[in-house]
Amino acid sequence: MAGYQKLNVLLTEELDQVYEEGYDIDKAAYKAEILTAGDDEAELMAIYNKLLNAKIRSDFRYVEPSDYESIVKESKGGNKITEVGDDFDRFYGAWLGRCIGCALGQPVELWHHSGIRTWCEKADKYPLKGYIPTYSRAETEDNIRVNATHPSTDENIKCMVTDDDIRYTVLGVMMTDSKGSDFDTYDVGASWVYNLPYRALCTAENQAYLNFCNVDEFGPWGKPENAMTYFEKGKVNTYLNPYREWIGAQIRIDAYGYVAAGNPHLAAKMAYIDAYLSHTKNGIYGAMFFAALIASAFVCKDIEECIRMAAVEIPTNSRFFEMIDKAVAVGNNAKSIDEIITGVNALYPEYNYVHTINNAAICIASIAYSKGDFGEAVALAVMCGLDTDCNGATVGSIMGAFCGEKGIGDNWKNPLNDTLYSGLTSYNPTKIRDIARKTMEIHQMICK
Repeated sequence: MAGYQKLNVLLTEELDQVYEEGYDIDKAAYKAEILTAGDDEAELMAIYNKLLNAKIRSDFRYVEPSDYESIVKESKGGNKITEVGDDFDRFYGAWLGRCIGCALGQPVELWHHSGIRTWCEKADKYPLKGYIPTYSRAETEDNIRVNATHPSTDENIKCMVTDDDIRYTVLGVMMTDSKGSDFDTYDVGASWVYNLPYRALCTAENQAYLNFCNVDEFGPWGKPENAMTYFEKGKVNTYLNPYREWIGAQIRIDAYGYVAAGNPHLAAKMAYIDAYLSHTKNGIYGAMFFAALIASAFVCKDIEECIRMAAVEIPTNSRFFEMIDKAVAVGNNAKSIDEIITGVNALYPEYNYVHTINNAAICIASIAYSKGDFGEAVALAVMCGLDTDCNGATVGSIMGAFCGEKGIGDNWKNPLNDTLYSGLTSYNPTKIRDIARKTMEIHQMICK
């Protein structure tokens, strides 16, 4: 069983991934080989094994390790700001923000920014100041459609409905509630298998889930002593996983930013442990960066200071680090919403629409442009297109922690009725206020 896609599709997508990582391959020649192999598994695996032996191109100038010690060595060094204490307003704001941003982006997930603009303009709701309108003249005039029964459109929204962006955040709360910050990547894999059905995952997570199940030595004796060796050998996060630098890890780590509020280095380390299950290189860096950024947002007084504090956690010679300055510049230099949308989408047109780097650029540019305004930031993150629910949720977490619940407008928070459905038994449904309080309690336990 190949997993998320058939084996020949996985290998075709692997070509893009390997080339982006700087390996010296002839993509056209490999594509021809894959096409000739058809569905012959033995031939396809021979091609795959040959790909694994490719060498880095001489002109590839980035240094992008995946092991934690090397990441720390290649970064500017970790930092700790201060403890947050009992500021519940910020914990509640972070959770509300994540739910708001996710719900805002759900109806237009993976849309191009031009389609979002057309839909909203012809509903007389552009630029966005609230949730995606259910109806628009664009449906008849441009053949663009939003599902009129979607539970997160403006006329329908009553709560935060279940979504992978929310499930992973709840899983992070569950993990740290049971283990504090003392968990490893095997524990993360075990949590997935216990709590998530296979079809609740996508791309990299699908592949890692399947790979984990194939090496898991589960038994009544508990976690095997050699549990982490499978990860070190690449049998889980990289095997037949061309999605290892896509956005999946970046959307999973918000809870670590919450429970390590005020301690971005610890947040980044926990995010690394989680991300390493399914991702490598920039896929990991996105998770570490945003966990640190969220943790910083609880205490920093300037939103760009948060970005700077998070950037020290990732390798300085990586593609992700290079992107940060570019995205901030787009956010700061844009004179209008349209200018920033065009500018940030022009940065990385070569990447898949669910890649880590291009979507992270949208998040960073949006918060830089917002100058600390919650509604401005989350609306812009969605109007930029690509993975809109993921980006809206990430920006919502950051800005919710930065502004607190009191800094979020009633037009954003009231429609949720303080309720989320995670799809996970213990929190389905739950009051957003209640899980925020639980998160603050875990923070106090970890960072006391």
